[in-house]
Amino acid sequence: MNRADRLTEGLTAFLVDRLGVDAAPEVTEVALISSVGNARDPWSFTATWRSPEGNEHRERCVMLLQAEAGQLETALGPEFNAVAALEDSGVPVARALWCDETGDWLGQPFFVTAFVPGTAAMRPLRVEGGVPEIRSVALDLARAAARLHNFDWSQTSLVDLGVVTPEGAALAQLAQWEEQFDRQRLEPHPSLAYAFSWLRSNAPIASHISVVHGDLRFGNLLYDDDRLTALVDWEMVHLGDPVEDLGWVYRRIWTPERSLPFEEFLAAYEHEAARPVDRETLRWYQAFSEAKHAMISLTAARSFFERSTLNLRHADRAETLPAFLDRFYELIAQ
Repeated sequence: MNRADRLTEGLTAFLVDRLGVDAAPEVTEVALISSVGNARDPWSFTATWRSPEGNEHRERCVMLLQAEAGQLETALGPEFNAVAALEDSGVPVARALWCDETGDWLGQPFFVTAFVPGTAAMRPLRVEGGVPEIRSVALDLARAAARLHNFDWSQTSLVDLGVVTPEGAALAQLAQWEEQFDRQRLEPHPSLAYAFSWLRSNAPIASHISVVHGDLRFGNLLYDDDRLTALVDWEMVHLGDPVEDLGWVYRRIWTPERSLPFEEFLAAYEHEAARPVDRETLRWYQAFSEAKHAMISLTAARSFFERSTLNLRHADRAETLPAFLDRFYELIAQ
């Protein structure tokens, strides 16, 4: 039995349990989705079932399986809960359907959402002179980010993401990634150690606390022609300073700058959010983003070194650090 057949069998049993139906649902078209993601393995499938009332339901779905060890250490529950809480919020997300955090049904934890049309292709970002469709999608992203950061999470399950104060938001994220640095580094990395020290000494106070996507950028969104259809890959979601997302979204390796200059993106964001972005706070989070991505790379490299993953994408990830740290020092010198 190949993997698709095993997943079909496991999903059928899972849906019998979740849906409480007498006749087994039909699970078809199980297929791996081409992806460059490292924290989740995406599969598509179609589920067909009859409700106890006799009504037929058919749902095209996307299943996200928790991947083997790699560059991130994140649970599925917060990601699934965030997507579920944001339904009908004005933030474009896929409809959350079912979740198994135990791994009992498929051997790995997973969750399922409704299928959303679109592509995550990043090649158009590199077109000289820009692409009109990417400009439109980037403006959609600015407005979606503003709606996310204005979302009232206090009456939703997202309160379970923890207690964060404006004074402690930056320091909480910094502590998380510095602790990971202490655990994951394979050598001293004095330049990165200094980066954490500088960030700690210059941490800003948040204007307010919001839901932060944590990995907001092209590559983690779907778009159809010139329209953003969904924000995806919520594995780093948390409560914090909304400016954190803005410090990440235009990093050099995934920036849509050629199609939409960053200042125009920020203007669209500020208009939708009805709130200005403090430029010094933004600079701190841009610098923090370089240290954070350096740590993600070190975690991936260690996972490959220890053979907890055989994903070849992680084999040389430590070699990305010089470029990230060069950018960090460029930012703090401004």
